[in-house]
Amino acid sequence: MTVTSVAERPDEECAPPAHPSLDGDPARLWAAVADLTADVADLEILSRFERDDVEPLAERAVSAARELGLVELELRATLVQADLERKRGNVAEAGRRAQDVLRWAGENDARHLEARAHFLLAGAFQELGDLSRALEHAVRSAELLDDDARPELRVDHHARLADCLGLNGDLAARERYDHVLALAEDLGDVERQVLVLNNRAYCETICGHYDEALVWTTRLQAVSARHGIPLRVGRLDTLGRVLMELDRLEEAEAAMLPGLHPEVLDASLDGDGGADFLLTLAELRRRRGHLDQAQEVLDECVRRCDRYGLNSIRVRAWREQAELHAAGDRYREAFEAHKLYAAALVDLQSTERDARARALQAMYETAEARQQTLRYRELSLRDPLTGLYNRRFVDDELPRLLAEPAAAEGAVTIALLDLDHFKRINDECSHETGDEVLRTVAALLEEVGPPSGATARTSGSFVARLGGEEFLLVLVGLSPTEAAAHLEEVRVALGTHPWSAMTHDLPVTVSIGAASTESLVSPTPSDMLARADARLYTAKRQGRDRVVSEAG
Repeated sequence: MTVTSVAERPDEECAPPAHPSLDGDPARLWAAVADLTADVADLEILSRFERDDVEPLAERAVSAARELGLVELELRATLVQADLERKRGNVAEAGRRAQDVLRWAGENDARHLEARAHFLLAGAFQELGDLSRALEHAVRSAELLDDDARPELRVDHHARLADCLGLNGDLAARERYDHVLALAEDLGDVERQVLVLNNRAYCETICGHYDEALVWTTRLQAVSARHGIPLRVGRLDTLGRVLMELDRLEEAEAAMLPGLHPEVLDASLDGDGGADFLLTLAELRRRRGHLDQAQEVLDECVRRCDRYGLNSIRVRAWREQAELHAAGDRYREAFEAHKLYAAALVDLQSTERDARARALQAMYETAEARQQTLRYRELSLRDPLTGLYNRRFVDDELPRLLAEPAAAEGAVTIALLDLDHFKRINDECSHETGDEVLRTVAALLEEVGPPSGATARTSGSFVARLGGEEFLLVLVGLSPTEAAAHLEEVRVALGTHPWSAMTHDLPVTVSIGAASTESLVSPTPSDMLARADARLYTAKRQGRDRVVSEAG
């Protein structure tokens, strides 16, 4: 296949690519190349928005470029097709195609094509939740785009960079948004103005900057009204969320009501936008005390989740259902719904991490991809609330650790730690406070243990959260006496931490039961955990806030 760049028209004396259907007529051939170049450039502009005609136009452009032997044009049109795949949810396939294009562009010094590939990859990594990688590609996509590129593309590339900065919580996003909004206004491109305003408001919202977000949702409404552009359901969701978080509940519901029109609610092909909108509206109506109306909207949200397979939104709907039951004083139902939410959340996080790892492997089989896969494997072994290792890690690691002879020149001590009267914190403060206490305990456990100054003798020690308020501390290479002394340090550190600002003077103490392998011939995880659990029960029975171990 002949490789022909069409960034500029070749010199007149250069022969055009051969094409039998044009009977060797150079003028007609150059006209065909020029028309196709313009068509692909238009596609790059149009594909930013949901349009029914983009896909067939992209297919025709790929075929025409292939017939003419214009590889760069073919790959530019291929990226348009890949972006459509990304929007349909096939992120792995979109990313794989973009990686292939990026490699070709780098090898053939095709700067514009390289910029476009980075642009798509930034969007793909956003979808995968890898915001740092998305930002890297967004920076490159903006840097590589030539100054004489079409202004619409400049808006798109710099807007994606602003989005990635905003999603990372970087305030530099605001300056970027100012820049691209000014570009879109100079162009008179209302669609891009609306897109930039919505994305800016959304990023401010997820960062908790609701007053700042309100500035941009207000401008969004003004632009929409001035140009007669109805706001899509996702944008109405952003608007309602901002007003709700500012406690302007009645105003928020009035702003969201147009989204209940079937044509607006059903506009997104995958149902995601409508379900998310309904979940926000259900929360809003609950906050207003309109519980029956909230339940009606939440039921419709769940039906859409089931119809379209929207697992992430379905999990959040369980949490809202628990809140709704509690608001109606149906505490048993609230408790059951919250249990379903907690279990579904753990399953969802594991599924999403596995899906991300598979997507990365499909995108590119390199050492870098394998590192990312290992990274997501590591995440699957972590407790999402505290960041400590979870029960899955314990089940994998403990048998291996206990099987090692003499456990690195010393015993292995397994300690179970349980927070005393933790239910009082949840009941008298809030579950949010309880979560904050658990996160702080986790940080203190990592700070105090494994032992400071760990050497090869103590390598392999770790801290894990088993669930609820129960933690596990595994100490490798310490004698039972050394381990007991260290556990006492842990107990004191937790008990003397300044908790009052968080728990309103409720104390936070811990009971610890420990078991050592020193006197056992063939210790098993179940035996060790059972012995540690028995000593934990003894610590609770003896008055709590104490360590019970083999060392006394």
